[in-house]
Amino acid sequence: MGLVVSTTASYGDIFGRRSSPTTPPPTPTPAGSSSNPPPTDTTLEPELVRVFHHFDANGDDRISAAEMRESCGCTAAEAKEMVAAADRDGDGFISLEELRALFEDGDQLDTLRAAFAEYDENGDGVITAEELRRALRRLGIVGEEMTAERCVEIVAAVDRDGDGVISFDEFKAMMATKPAA
Repeated sequence: MGLVVSTTASYGDIFGRRSSPTTPPPTPTPAGSSSNPPPTDTTLEPELVRVFHHFDANGDDRISAAEMRESCGCTAAEAKEMVAAADRDGDGFISLEELRALFEDGDQLDTLRAAFAEYDENGDGVITAEELRRALRRLGIVGEEMTAERCVEIVAAVDRDGDGVISFDEFKAMMATKPAA
């Protein structure tokens, strides 16, 4: 997985609006010190655990909206939204595992954005039938049989809102769909 995060990262960095930060090397912990209890899952990276404990002000092994609001200096509504975005089990809190999953999802999202950019030649946030045709040819995925008409059909099959182009959300949904067996 190779995930390293900085405890100085902003809440936007952590909760889905992050850029590609350069992270400092982990700070060594002096022998014998135990400022934070060890994580129950030893595969979790130490930096992620430190970030979690930074937000978990009361030490109950879960991050509440109130703790998020206090740590980030955001509104109560923003804090509630951030917790809801990461809360997979619906208990109203973020656990360490949910925070880890959030970062893994972010890595996958970054990969999808990079793939989308390969097709969105002009960077306008949508893929047209013509951009699709040129990208497929450029990537060597198809030959001359990929006509403009066929690309229009492909776009129409993915285009959920009927605007004639593929948005990033439509691309993401398409990539999440398992191919028919």
